[in-house]
Amino acid sequence: METDSTNYEELVHKKIKEMGEKGISQQELAKSVGLPIREISIIVKKLVEKKLIVKKAVKENGKNVVKLFAINNNYDVNIYVSLDSIYDIPCLNCKSLTKCGNGIHVSPQTCNKLSNWILEKTLA
Repeated sequence: METDSTNYEELVHKKIKEMGEKGISQQELAKSVGLPIREISIIVKKLVEKKLIVKKAVKENGKNVVKLFAINNNYDVNIYVSLDSIYDIPCLNCKSLTKCGNGIHVSPQTCNKLSNWILEKTLA
């Protein structure tokens, strides 16, 4: 039964994606997929919770209609960040690191090693 539910979720998500920027109402979706509206409602709720789709109110022929839209999750972008500038930060080798924090005796605001390191980096 679980695989049927997953297959239906994938089918419904695919259909919503196919509609693109036009979107699709739950009633239209139920007709096109051939599932009861109650089942569609359950699947839509799951897909919204998974952040795969979103519901939006849209004006259509002078009426407000709730339509479903797929969320574009393209996380294929690779961002490379150089960490060379923080390798020698004094905090990484500090014996008081576990005791350090805002509002405590040992803090970044009162640390001479950190202040000197910041000055070196900004003046260099």
